[in-house]
Amino acid sequence: MVNRPQDSLPAVTLAVVILLAGCAGVPTTDQQAPTPESTVENFSYPPGWSQEGMTASNVSTALQTHSATVKNTSRKSRLVTISGGTNRTIVRTLDADAGTAEIRFVDTRFDTDSHTYYNADGVYKYDRITGELDRRPGEDWERDRVASHEGLRRPLLSLEINATETVIVEGTTAVRYTVTGLRNPDFAPANTATGHIIVAEEGYIAEFNITRGNDEFTRQTIYDVSEFGNATVTRPAWMPEE
Repeated sequence: MVNRPQDSLPAVTLAVVILLAGCAGVPTTDQQAPTPESTVENFSYPPGWSQEGMTASNVSTALQTHSATVKNTSRKSRLVTISGGTNRTIVRTLDADAGTAEIRFVDTRFDTDSHTYYNADGVYKYDRITGELDRRPGEDWERDRVASHEGLRRPLLSLEINATETVIVEGTTAVRYTVTGLRNPDFAPANTATGHIIVAEEGYIAEFNITRGNDEFTRQTIYDVSEFGNATVTRPAWMPEE
């Protein structure tokens, strides 16, 4: 799971290992130098990202890097949009080894709650409110399309961000950005933005939580990736035995 850092936590540092000589008189050149800690200054920024954040043109590059990194990799991801008192949540899980996937879709505005299961036999969609099951045996499905979220680009556009610390997610080093505002706020529906973005050194967006708004509205968008590389999909209990 993604280790969610809190805003008040300090930067996560790597352990420094020092090899001690077994006896006196060992030359200094035989001793291992301490491993430098990861900082925003020496972090290996993936394409599309930098210490200062993203330019408008780099948003596309950053999303391409993200897509290339997660492609065909087992993972669970969640995209939540909260606006006007309503909540839309989409959870997508891909088990690349088993060749199965699932999508859970909940939208409080339209009183929707569905669960779709994908396997080699086809596609099965269960309405958790009505109890209806839609069976589509033999239907082909594309794993990348099922596992990937649309709508990641819009929350990232025109943000003013800066790298504030390095953290650990899924056992790997990542950089955390703080959202400080919007570029050219007078030319966008929203004129304020707050939140954070976490990007793994491998290039995928591990998490973001961004709120945009003005005097009349706010929209919060939450995205996160967990179980990266080892997600599993269990046959749902509502699936009937054939």
